[in-house]
Amino acid sequence: MAFPQTPDATSRFLPPTTHPGWLAQLDRVIDPPDLAACPQTEHPLGLDDPRILYHATMRTVQTPALTKAVAVARRLWLVGGPRSEGPLHLAVDGPGETGMTTVLRQIGRAYEGLIRDRLPADPKRIPVIHINTPLAPSSRLDMSVPFAEFLGHKHTKDPETSQRSTDMTGPVCHVMKTRGTRLVLVDGIDRLDNSELKTAFDYFGYLAAECNVSFVYCGPGAREIVNEARRGKRPAPPDGGGAGGIPTLAVTPIPYSADDYELFHQVVKALDQDLRLHQHRPGDLLKLAAHLHRRTGGYMKPLSYLVCQAAQEAIETGIEAITEELLDSQLVGRFDDDPILQI
Repeated sequence: MAFPQTPDATSRFLPPTTHPGWLAQLDRVIDPPDLAACPQTEHPLGLDDPRILYHATMRTVQTPALTKAVAVARRLWLVGGPRSEGPLHLAVDGPGETGMTTVLRQIGRAYEGLIRDRLPADPKRIPVIHINTPLAPSSRLDMSVPFAEFLGHKHTKDPETSQRSTDMTGPVCHVMKTRGTRLVLVDGIDRLDNSELKTAFDYFGYLAAECNVSFVYCGPGAREIVNEARRGKRPAPPDGGGAGGIPTLAVTPIPYSADDYELFHQVVKALDQDLRLHQHRPGDLLKLAAHLHRRTGGYMKPLSYLVCQAAQEAIETGIEAITEELLDSQLVGRFDDDPILQI
């Protein structure tokens, strides 16, 4: 049984729902290029230009949800021993495009970082598994498949002639037990149909109990989905009391108003400081904060894409600064009134 080792240069193109892709994302460091070493030029820039590459992603801005994610990972580590009550499970919930997946992965990154800092190095250790909730053609949900995909196991009897999957629960449990898995990140939990809830959560519950792992479920409505699955498996207490449901980390759009603007300003200021444009001056992007919020509604995903792509065009066109007109020419943002941007 082969296990992926240190990620190579091509692993950055693999999804983090594979072990090599996860390691590549975990070990990725994004450093802003030296602006003095990147002079302006009239010649077309290639795809490997350092500033074009850097502004494709830039560094992750620390929002309150991301800061909370690090604290969550620390507490998962502290309570991750063999408690008689069983492992702790969490939900990451909020509207789409608020950055929930980034928060989910931040929990995993921080948790694996704690493992690396506190335990002897072991290249075979797999502390975190990250999966997406699979689709279920013809209502045949097989939750073992995404785990097998992450671990690099073949899971079909004959991919060329049959779509029937071999149940991989046994091999998956063996790896989780022997390779030190303690945390499972489940993204896209909102894709589960109501008819699939019991099957999926029976499976998650079995792995949690058998392998002593914590699950973090992510997606719009994740808290209610998890609680509904629990309610579907046992009657509510007669008095309506009992536990208040799964602990939930809420990820919401960042507000912006005359009375509530400091947090959005902090986010925009962080983006402002990380820009590497020759005609950009500190604070220029902050002056566009109100416009950025109108374009994105305070949703982190469109905000990040909007600033990054505007910066790339500013470099390619030679204007070397982000303006309101440049922002309005981008194909990203939130267009509630008119979903089509004319170009």
